[in-house]
Amino acid sequence: MTLEQTALPHPIHALDSFFYTSMGVYAFQSQCEMLAELGYNGITVSAWGGQPYTDLSLLPTVKARHGLDVAALYCVLHEGRNDALLRRILETVDGVELIELAVQTSRNGQAAILRSIASLLRVAERRGLRIALYPHFHHVTQTTTEVVQICAQFDHPQLGASFNGYHWYAAQEGELDQRLAAMQPWLMHAVLSGSAVSPLGWGQVATMEPPDRGELDNFAVVAALNRAGYTGSIGVLGWDYAGDVYAKLERSLQAMRGIDQRLGTASPDMLRLLSL
Repeated sequence: MTLEQTALPHPIHALDSFFYTSMGVYAFQSQCEMLAELGYNGITVSAWGGQPYTDLSLLPTVKARHGLDVAALYCVLHEGRNDALLRRILETVDGVELIELAVQTSRNGQAAILRSIASLLRVAERRGLRIALYPHFHHVTQTTTEVVQICAQFDHPQLGASFNGYHWYAAQEGELDQRLAAMQPWLMHAVLSGSAVSPLGWGQVATMEPPDRGELDNFAVVAALNRAGYTGSIGVLGWDYAGDVYAKLERSLQAMRGIDQRLGTASPDMLRLLSL
């Protein structure tokens, strides 16, 4: 029996980027109410370079008030610019256990980035947090290969990696099974979206769409995550969505639930085609 057939359905969370629209940003209370009503399991909250839209003091109330997990807090390191600010966030934030960390820029190069990560890890050790490095196209660490190299260098139990299907696709890394196998010892989190290669997309490379749209086959991606032994929550990336936020959230959740359901009943012959 395959991993796809034995795996339980993944919890599904939404990134708060769903709620950034051309008309403004939905209040955090509205975000949580919408996700809870639709049946999501959680939310990832973004602090960006240290200036979040959301009051982070609200995070410890989310589970009791809405029944949602705060799946992660997404932060962006600009080495040499916001190191101290990110350390303060990690020193004070409550209500979340996983920090997703993208490294966008650096003033002082790779050695300084490693020193910054080491400094954040010391805070994580004291506070019982985990840090998942986030491969992000057009950032300093933009591929899963680079993130795995950092994880292996530290070999620290509280440092791991997040897999983002969009950025893997946009960076054209390919070799999905091989990339996930390399990430497997470190894999803490996963985020997906639909996507199509297009100069109209983010960074003039690829679009970000609901998970059932575009050229990226998320049925195959979730199957590969299952083969890699990943059983955790899967986030849905909401950036660049237009129009009715509630409808896009509803459609995205239905698509992800449908993928899990189909993988649970797929024949071995069907799944054998999914070695990417």
